[in-house]
Amino acid sequence: MADSVIDLENISVLFEQEGQTIKAVNDVTIHVNKGDIYGVVGYSGAGKSTLVRVINLLQKPTSGKVVVNGETLFEKNGQQSATEIDTKQLRAKRRGIGMIFQHFNLLEERTVSQNIEFALKHSGQKEKAIQARAQKLLELVGLGDRGKAFPAQLSGGQQQRVAIARALANDPEILISDEATSALDPKNTIQILDLLKRVNQELGLTVVLITHEMDAVKRIANKVAVMSDGQIVERGSIVDVFTNPKYPLTKELIGTAGESEKARRILATHPVQAAADQWELLHLTYTGPSVIDPVVTELYQKFDVEVSIIFGNVDELQGIPVGTLFVTMTGAPEKRQQAISYLHEEKIGVSKIEKEAAE
Repeated sequence: MADSVIDLENISVLFEQEGQTIKAVNDVTIHVNKGDIYGVVGYSGAGKSTLVRVINLLQKPTSGKVVVNGETLFEKNGQQSATEIDTKQLRAKRRGIGMIFQHFNLLEERTVSQNIEFALKHSGQKEKAIQARAQKLLELVGLGDRGKAFPAQLSGGQQQRVAIARALANDPEILISDEATSALDPKNTIQILDLLKRVNQELGLTVVLITHEMDAVKRIANKVAVMSDGQIVERGSIVDVFTNPKYPLTKELIGTAGESEKARRILATHPVQAAADQWELLHLTYTGPSVIDPVVTELYQKFDVEVSIIFGNVDELQGIPVGTLFVTMTGAPEKRQQAISYLHEEKIGVSKIEKEAAE
């Protein structure tokens, strides 16, 4: 892939634990293109942190191939011996891959500026250049006036900003964010995510975002992979995955499953006044211009079906309006099918929801 900066091919990571072999990552292939904010999402234990630590070989895989910026860092297939770059080359490669974590890992006895300067001590730059670089990075993350402060004098969100500045010190091309917002309150989480988006745009950084929070992915990522039990179960553009999730875990993370149950609960207390075979419960998803189209009115006029909105929402993903509606559609079965076919023609996603709990 010409514009790919990270290629993980058939990666497996196995651990021996109490006489058992644990497959933390199981034959995963993933490609991240230059400029992506690529979200890897899943619950704790899914293998996502282990997978991304393979990128800079903080975690060496049991098998597979690791390629960063076209250079093979590691390769091992089957029983053959592993081939990998030497320690000196790996150290240089790691300087091009910044990392931030849930815990900020700042040096408490050093000032904010000194924490950033510490990352540059092997850069070969003179002291004044290092100090100037640290100040420039502090201004980038919005802490230009806090260089002389110590970490304990900063809030959690501010400490994470320092950690981001430190990760950017060696001018990396890739930034890995491993649950970097998990310890933050909602306000600081949004601020840090927006900062990651800004450095992605202003510095041309490729960002790999590891999180268990789908809202974080939704806010800034353009692509997403969903992990479960060491495997990627679903992947694609953020719009495609959010509007048309296939895997049950993806639906759970997005909230579709919970919204379906909410629709059933509402209908249980406000039942549809029609025979069971004369109505159905639908989940509609639509993007772009379709969001503002008078869909409900058109269905009644064209197909003589009555559509009642239970609840809905309009969001924005990657600058694209995305609408979701839970509705009941009442009418003759053949008319409902015609209406659903029309919705498909209009590029509106339609999912039929089991309605047993609503009846």
